[in-house]
Amino acid sequence: MVVHSPYIWEILMQVPIKIQWEQLCDSVEKLELEIAQTDFPIPTPQMCKLLIVGEDHRFYEHLGVDLFALCRALWKTVFCGVRQGGSTIAMQFVRAVTGRYEKTWRRKFIEIFFAVRLTRYIPKDRLPILYLWIAYYGWGMNNFRQACTRLRINPKSINVFEAAKLVARLKYPEPGECGSEHLEKIQRRGRHLITLANTMSESLKSYGEIQNETF
Repeated sequence: MVVHSPYIWEILMQVPIKIQWEQLCDSVEKLELEIAQTDFPIPTPQMCKLLIVGEDHRFYEHLGVDLFALCRALWKTVFCGVRQGGSTIAMQFVRAVTGRYEKTWRRKFIEIFFAVRLTRYIPKDRLPILYLWIAYYGWGMNNFRQACTRLRINPKSINVFEAAKLVARLKYPEPGECGSEHLEKIQRRGRHLITLANTMSESLKSYGEIQNETF
């Protein structure tokens, strides 16, 4: 409710916040143009579904910010000493585009504000594609194209397991020297994502069914 307040909007849209918002919008438009003009295949619907179930399972139930997830993450951090993510896909996308990762309340509040505005600025179904296109998957994998190239994945015929492991790398980015233990974490995460995707609600049916494969 606070982020919709005209008074808060007036404060936040002062320079330099207004400039940051305009830069964000400009970056989104450039990304859309890049995707429209590229011959490289974009992230598949299955990848989008895996992203939603893994990172933002209430994607279609909020307006860019999952207040329940944020409160839960805050509780875990303050009272349990356990860091837990509460960021939506929109919030993660804002971070990826702006490159702002400093751990301050001001940065977080602006990120929340921009995420809400962003879901009203572009069609919500575009967010998973845009985020997967520029997301960090690990060393030498600063976007979808680089990840496919380094992992020798053919994006035209990417299978479910490859898609799941790519999305898993958002939680467990692959280092330059990747040991068997880290690769196993990625595989376990991938299996978990596929299981989740096959048990999700009707809201994700448009992304298609995801069948388990042998890992």
